[in-house]
Amino acid sequence: MILKKIKTEHTDKKTGMVLKRITTSEWETHNHKIAVNNSLFNCEKSRIENQKPILPAHFQVYHIFFNKKKKIWNFDRVAESKAHSSRVGRFYLPFQQRNANQWSGLTFQEAEADFQELVNRGLTFVPYPVPLDADLEKWRERKADALTFLTPSQTLFPIFCTKHQRDLFEEIFNYEFENSKLIGVQCYGLNDANTLLNLTKIKLRNQMLQTGDEAPLLIGLNYEKVLRSLSCVSGNFAYSCYGFDVLSCRQMNMENMPTEVIKNMIGKEIEEIMRYDRVLGGFNRSAEQEFWDDINMTRVFLENVDVTQGLTPYQAIQWANHRGQQKDFDILNDYILETAYDENALLNFINNNKEKWAVFYKTKIMQTAGVI
Repeated sequence: MILKKIKTEHTDKKTGMVLKRITTSEWETHNHKIAVNNSLFNCEKSRIENQKPILPAHFQVYHIFFNKKKKIWNFDRVAESKAHSSRVGRFYLPFQQRNANQWSGLTFQEAEADFQELVNRGLTFVPYPVPLDADLEKWRERKADALTFLTPSQTLFPIFCTKHQRDLFEEIFNYEFENSKLIGVQCYGLNDANTLLNLTKIKLRNQMLQTGDEAPLLIGLNYEKVLRSLSCVSGNFAYSCYGFDVLSCRQMNMENMPTEVIKNMIGKEIEEIMRYDRVLGGFNRSAEQEFWDDINMTRVFLENVDVTQGLTPYQAIQWANHRGQQKDFDILNDYILETAYDENALLNFINNNKEKWAVFYKTKIMQTAGVI
C-alpha cells in the first residue's frame, strides 16, 4: 500500500482544527483517527480466533517496550504486529515508548543505532527519535546520513518529544512539517510548561494550512488516555485540539511493573474501569455515573456483551471505548465539512454538545491562546 497524498480540506479559523484527506493506493479517509495499539491488537487476536470482525481502522501503532532487567528494547512482536497490519491493509507505525528519563538521556549515537535496528526489519515508515537538544543544523546533517540507509520504498519517520528544548523546537519541527509525510510526537502531561508551549507551536503551524495545501500527518503518541485533572476528558480529543491527526495513547508494560502493582490492577473491580461516555465526550467510572444518572453503565454494558466475541470484560470495555471515541471523531469531521462557511459553528458545537470537551477547550485551549 502506498501513501499517495495528504491534502487539506478545511481549516476552522476559530478552533484551529484542520480536516485532512488521506489518499492511498487502497483507500481514502479523513484524519482524526485512533490507531490500533498493543492492547487493541490483543483484542483483535482474540476476536480473530473466534471468527469475529476486527476494527475498521486505518492505522496500527506498535509501542516497543524497554526491558529493564536486560536493559534492551524488546522487538520480539514487531514482526507479528507488522504482518497483521499488512494483512488488513493498515499503515504500520512502530516506535520505542521512552519514558522521560530515556528521552533526557537520548543521544544521536543511540538514536542512530535504534534507527538502523528498525531499518533492517523491512518497515515502510522507519522511526527516528530526535534528541531533545537537537537543533536544525545538526538534525539536517544526521538525517542526511540516515537517509542513505533506506531503500527507495522506505520513508524516515521523525519522532519528537514534547519536552524538546523550547528554543530549538519550532525551527526543527517546522522544517519537518515542510519536508515529511508523517511526523510523530511523543507527548507528556499538559501541566508541563515546556510541553504546553511546544504543543501550541504545533497547533499554530498546523492551523496555517489552507484548503488544497499538501500536509504531513501528525501522529500523537504516548499521551494519557484520560485527562483526570481536566474533567476526565478523552485524551484523543484533547490532543486533536493541538493538531494531531492519528492518535495512540500510552501502553502499559506489565513486564516492568512490580508484582504488587500487577495484583492491584488484576484485582480491580469492573466498576472501577473507566468507560467512555459519548454524551459527555469523556470518561467516567460506573459509580460516578450511577450517582448522577441512576444507572451503572458499565454493568449494563457488560450484561449485553456477547461472550462468543472472545473478549474478557475488560477487553470488551476497551473495544467499546475505542469505537465510541472514533464515532465521535467521525461526527466531528462531518460537522467540520457541513459548517465550513460558518465561522462560529464548530466552536459552538464543542462548547454546547460535549461537556467534557467544553471543559478542556475552555480551560486549556482558550486560556493558552495568548501564550505565543
